[in-house]
Amino acid sequence: MVEQNGIRRNKKEERKYLVFGHIVRGYVSTASPVSSKTIAGMMSGSVSSATVRNIMSELEEQGYLEQPHTSAGRIPTDSGYRHYVDMILDRIQMKKEEAKRLAAEYDLRIRTMKDIIERTSFLLSRELRNAGIVMWPSIGDFYLKHMELIRVSAETVLAVLITVTNVVKNHLIKLDEDLEKARMERIANYVNKNYGEHVFSSIPGELKRVLEDSDPEGGSPEDMELARSALGIMDSIMKENIENEIYWQGLNYFMDEPEFRDAGATRNIFRIFSEKDTLVGLMRRDLPHRGLRIHIGGENDYEPFKECSIVTCGYTMRDRLAGRIGVIGPRRMDYYNALRTVSCLADLVSEKLVEIDR
Repeated sequence: MVEQNGIRRNKKEERKYLVFGHIVRGYVSTASPVSSKTIAGMMSGSVSSATVRNIMSELEEQGYLEQPHTSAGRIPTDSGYRHYVDMILDRIQMKKEEAKRLAAEYDLRIRTMKDIIERTSFLLSRELRNAGIVMWPSIGDFYLKHMELIRVSAETVLAVLITVTNVVKNHLIKLDEDLEKARMERIANYVNKNYGEHVFSSIPGELKRVLEDSDPEGGSPEDMELARSALGIMDSIMKENIENEIYWQGLNYFMDEPEFRDAGATRNIFRIFSEKDTLVGLMRRDLPHRGLRIHIGGENDYEPFKECSIVTCGYTMRDRLAGRIGVIGPRRMDYYNALRTVSCLADLVSEKLVEIDR
């Protein structure tokens, strides 16, 4: 008996398990249907072609394989890829040498959040030869270092936010009141003095408590007015920043895949990456989860993604889940390498954010 993922298999089941793994890996590497003769050769003759054909028929009946043409070999179905991913999830830990090699890519020149985001998307695309995508944390996940308010027009203000990690965010907001330059400076000074190094999403709540709970004799009328104006500005920034920004690299790798060489498939891929809201929604759907999430082919709701697979993993800032990184590629993805690379880089992003936050 052989045990895998807590499941005990007899020799026949283990042989079936091995054959299926070879079929998936063979198709991933060649993009061509895999024959029983090929699998028998990959297994060094330990299983005959006839036995492999019987196993393939069983796997086809289970919905894990399909035969594109009568005389062709088999290819995995979406259910087959899902079964394969479930089989390998407990074996995806990256070797120490490979993890060290990736860690070394975040050299001393990586100083800012932007550096980390760009480097990570580059590494994802280079290592996996697919599109690497990274979600920035929303402004609510950052810790405020400094705020400036610049009057643009009578009721329009540019809020310049500098975070503890030295990310600069500009937000153009409309207010219900016309604020003079001197008053905007007093509001910014009030926020910087009282809420510097607070996580941004917590500041509106703290301002509300000041306004609701403060002893009328404990705070000056001027401070109350500054708090009220500051709350309006903070609420406006949060409302205007509901979605996270994203960054990606490696779209060119799609053009090298047989599945995406015709004009229609190419148009679909470029359409996907031109629709920012769609990509943001794709990453945000997994945001409550810290660990790996895999969406294969037809499991994706959005039609153009049904020819793709997506692997994402969460990263943290100060032990809080802040965003996700991932890779988008064809269903014929190297899942083993994708799972361990995405997981490793998510950990490295979390570690690097701690370093630049000091």
